[in-house]
Amino acid sequence: MPSRAWFFHPAAAIVGWLGRVLFKARIEGVEHVPRVDAFILVANHCSNLDPPLVGWATGNQVGRVIHFMAKIEMRKWPILGWLATQSAVVFVRRGEGDRSAQRLLLEAVADGRPIGLFVEGTRSRDGHLKAVLPGAAFLAMRSGAPLLPVGIAGTHRLFPGHSRWPHATRITIRIGAPFTLAHVPDGRLNREALAAGTARITEAIAALLPPEQRPIR
Repeated sequence: MPSRAWFFHPAAAIVGWLGRVLFKARIEGVEHVPRVDAFILVANHCSNLDPPLVGWATGNQVGRVIHFMAKIEMRKWPILGWLATQSAVVFVRRGEGDRSAQRLLLEAVADGRPIGLFVEGTRSRDGHLKAVLPGAAFLAMRSGAPLLPVGIAGTHRLFPGHSRWPHATRITIRIGAPFTLAHVPDGRLNREALAAGTARITEAIAALLPPEQRPIR
């Protein structure tokens, strides 16, 4: 998996500059981003602009490339698909057990590279954190890599309804302290362990979001 640093960092810097100018985008907690070794970034997801914004707020601040996951359909999108490919995105088949993507991600972590997961598996149109899928917990427990929680606030207001043009809003990207789950490198992972790991990831992200974006109970 190529790092694509030559493209990732300039692109993230441009997105960050636009975010600051247009949406008063700000970063909190950048000191938590690991400077060395692999980690698994886990974040909520509300907008197609989330990946470059989070890439700017995390990896770009410390000179590291984040390998994000995205649905395979995105590869064919005009402009965005090309940008995603150049940014070392790992494309997966949403809703299926994509073992090749899983293998690539585990190899990236074993190689010391950071990966980024939007843990709901889809965008939240109203901004509320949706149910978190177990994939992030699985990768963390298999690899032993630390999880870096990120809460994205405000991007759900960028494109209200079916608007094609972004609306004025404020965006905040909050980064929490890394944490680890039990390392289970081999053997079967039972549902209870995955559920507990997924719950911890949910709590970590929710704590970084404003009250109006936390899960509806």
